[in-house]
Amino acid sequence: APARPIPASPAAGSAGAAGPGQAPRMPVEQTQVRGAHSGGAAVSGAAASGAASGAVEATAAPRWRVTFDTGEVFVVEGLALVGRRPEARPGEPVRHVVPLRSADMSLSKTHAQFQVAPDGALVVMDRGSTNGSFVTRGDAAKQLTPGRPSTLLPGDVVRFGDRTMRVERDD
Repeated sequence: APARPIPASPAAGSAGAAGPGQAPRMPVEQTQVRGAHSGGAAVSGAAASGAASGAVEATAAPRWRVTFDTGEVFVVEGLALVGRRPEARPGEPVRHVVPLRSADMSLSKTHAQFQVAPDGALVVMDRGSTNGSFVTRGDAAKQLTPGRPSTLLPGDVVRFGDRTMRVERDD
């Protein structure tokens, strides 16, 4: 069965508010991404809500597709949270919630976040996880600094505890 859209519930007046180094926040519909252990297929928010019109504008932002080692795949359409049981902060307009199992408990409850920035870049940020997040580009791995966004490129692999996510353009 497809993922069920869950309306985001931002606090009054929080639309457009952003913390230091963060893109403006816009209220959007949230999508619960089902894990491979449930047998469900991952569905992006636009597909789940029927909002995809098929029309492509000349100035459309780049589309980014993420693939997790557990089988979840979706196009990033807003703020995404990753962890064992990710939870949004009060008023945070989350579009994708990605709960992942961790065999060795190296994945924090809300481990990291990623989203498409206004300039079209995909950015990831560790949310102060216990075991950190790492980006592998080619043969080089770099640990993310908690609270500091890092720009991702096609082909990058991000490690959240014992889970990985591959990043690709979906243009």
